[in-house]
Amino acid sequence: MVSALRLGFFFTAVCLLGFSLLLRSVRADVTEALWQIGEKLMEYPGATHERVRQLHLNGAPFSFRTQTVDAPLADVLAHYEALCGMHDARLANRLTSLLELHPSSPPSSGALRGVTTQTARNDSGGYVACLDMGGAPQDLGILADRFLRFSQTGDLREVGSPRYVFARRVESGVGDKTFLLTMWADSSVNLYQMLPRSGVDASGHDPIGVPRPPGSQRILSAREALQPSGVFVYRVVDISAEALASFYRNELSRTGWTIIERNPSESVSVDGVRMISAEREHRLVTVLSHSGEGLHTVLTILTSEPS
Repeated sequence: MVSALRLGFFFTAVCLLGFSLLLRSVRADVTEALWQIGEKLMEYPGATHERVRQLHLNGAPFSFRTQTVDAPLADVLAHYEALCGMHDARLANRLTSLLELHPSSPPSSGALRGVTTQTARNDSGGYVACLDMGGAPQDLGILADRFLRFSQTGDLREVGSPRYVFARRVESGVGDKTFLLTMWADSSVNLYQMLPRSGVDASGHDPIGVPRPPGSQRILSAREALQPSGVFVYRVVDISAEALASFYRNELSRTGWTIIERNPSESVSVDGVRMISAEREHRLVTVLSHSGEGLHTVLTILTSEPS
């Protein structure tokens, strides 16, 4: 997926027109400043500076950066866990203080940190995901109002800015190195629109010129800005992986795509995943399908456009 991707508030007389132009200018300045805050916050201390790239994920803009840092995996994850802990508006500490007054309070505050931060790790990698709610303490009543607005609007910005870190140990003969993917957003991220609901597509778009099977629901649309590749994932009900492969063989051929195969009508299947690739006018598309849970099939479409 990383390679396919090429490896992401602000919102009829002369006076009114003048005010509109002024507001647009102010918004542009504020937006640029906020993006820079997110970029600086997600840097790992001492790491080589890498270019920040933009990703459109289910219609929402995210920034991300990939780099390899000279630090052990555990240290990298601990750094971002601590960073998240310093930007939760002191919510975990406030809740812990209140619960300590209750006789049946939990022995640790780990569960409370999970309100704004989620982590997982093993010997080879791990992730940290959190909401940046600011470092200054906030009144619990104000925080409760923010969560209430989020429940009504679905916009994570009501609570805080999403931050995500994925780290993987790099096997090398010289010191401890860690591959690091950091992702953040400082503009509106509406989960009600981003996440697929019953019978409704997730926000985003479909690959241009690639047919879509009946009964499919888009659950992921990801594309790096100014780059030629994208990833699109669908949930398809009551159509098997084999039937989807046959559907795309016929539909791609019918719409002017040339199937890439060594032998006519060749079927490629690896570990239960059926694959078809085709090209048209310097565009490349690869369709992957495999059985999911229940009676649905997971369909993944990888696209590459001319640079």
